[in-house]
Amino acid sequence: MSKPTAANFFMHSPLLAKSAELYQVIQGSIDNYRQLGHRLIQLGEQAHAFRQFDKIKELALILSNFPIKDYQAVGNYFLAIATNRKGKGNLDEARRLFELVVDTAPDAYKVKATLSLGALSFHRREFDSALNFYQEALKTGKLSAASLTAVRSISVLKAMEGNHTQAVKDLENILPVMKYAPAHIYFDMLNSYAVELGEVGRQSEARDVARTVVASPFAFAYPEWRDTAEELKAARRSSVMINASPHLPRNVLFLPIAEPDRQPRSAAWNPAQVLDFQKWKAKMRQRKKGQSKKNSNVVTEKDMLIRLMEIFTNDDTTDEQRRKIWEAAEKILSEPQQPESDDTQGA
Repeated sequence: MSKPTAANFFMHSPLLAKSAELYQVIQGSIDNYRQLGHRLIQLGEQAHAFRQFDKIKELALILSNFPIKDYQAVGNYFLAIATNRKGKGNLDEARRLFELVVDTAPDAYKVKATLSLGALSFHRREFDSALNFYQEALKTGKLSAASLTAVRSISVLKAMEGNHTQAVKDLENILPVMKYAPAHIYFDMLNSYAVELGEVGRQSEARDVARTVVASPFAFAYPEWRDTAEELKAARRSSVMINASPHLPRNVLFLPIAEPDRQPRSAAWNPAQVLDFQKWKAKMRQRKKGQSKKNSNVVTEKDMLIRLMEIFTNDDTTDEQRRKIWEAAEKILSEPQQPESDDTQGA
């Protein structure tokens, strides 16, 4: 694609015409496709978070015409999202595009496309196929937003089989790392958690979680979150007190009626295992053995997240140890942050 042709294509996009930043990129260096492509992908992810399917489609068409194959593949992913429209669009064409992305895209978008293929199978009630896709995403997504989404999706399948208790345990197992997922994914997972808490009778907790979800800035784009909150409110209204009849003997003692979630429960948090992390943990140990002594003191953010997941899923870790780790983290987060030094800011 020549520079003039590319420039004409981009400038005919109403979306790009409204973006002064992208206009400057195009005018200043039309050959810098990677810089532009990176920015378009950011805009695509933002539009996806808010379910702005028309905007997603326009960005997808631009990316799919890039002269760089990786950006073309990501463009096809966004085009598949716009075509699918949360299961309300052309599902056959969406499936074709997602399969194309799995074959051609960078690893991060291969995993996302695999999850989407699982969602398509779910909408068609092909639950065995959906489970296979979710398990594949869990296997290839490592510890990431994609793997967390796969765990949530599998918990939904368990809930559909009536195993709500196990679904709650699966979701509670990933609560400590769930907050590190992109915001809209985090709140969507919390919504699933609220649903399952309600199913197992923990109504008060479910309503608290649902209130947090509907207060998020993404709630307007996710009407199912508000539906969850309303259903939980309705469940509370359906639990009514019946006054004692004045005709009953006066020596009859009426005990208060407690909601199911008000029953005494252990204060300690006791997360359950999600699927089988033993293979994953063994792989992590092998990777640690292979690390050089030189890098033993270098701890990245990813290393910390993996270590935390390993601690919380280790059978040898006691409930008391998990509680102390949790309390220590909460204490650190509650402390006022120290301002960064000039040297740190310049790094």
